[in-house]
Amino acid sequence: MPMLRIVWHEQTSDFGQPMPWFGSWLVGDGESEGDWFHSGRGAAETTHEPPPEAVGVRLRFWPSEGLDPEYIDLPMPKNGVIETVALDYDHPGPHSRLDLSQL
Repeated sequence: MPMLRIVWHEQTSDFGQPMPWFGSWLVGDGESEGDWFHSGRGAAETTHEPPPEAVGVRLRFWPSEGLDPEYIDLPMPKNGVIETVALDYDHPGPHSRLDLSQL
């Protein structure tokens, strides 16, 4: 499996601070969460080697610190790159964007 590069764009939380981000692998059926691979405050670019069982990623973020995080589930990108600024977090419906029928 190719390396995964994530561009964690700097976004501001409701408190005016860089938003916290947390990344973990989605494994198996895509409903199970595996190990985590990133914890930080954006304005970074990271590269990760997905474990063989990874089918996607869960990206958590805290727009309002002190409250539960929001999250988005994504399949492994074909081009190997995720840019957090380009994700649609306000899309109605379930958070998951995984479509395992495409694997």
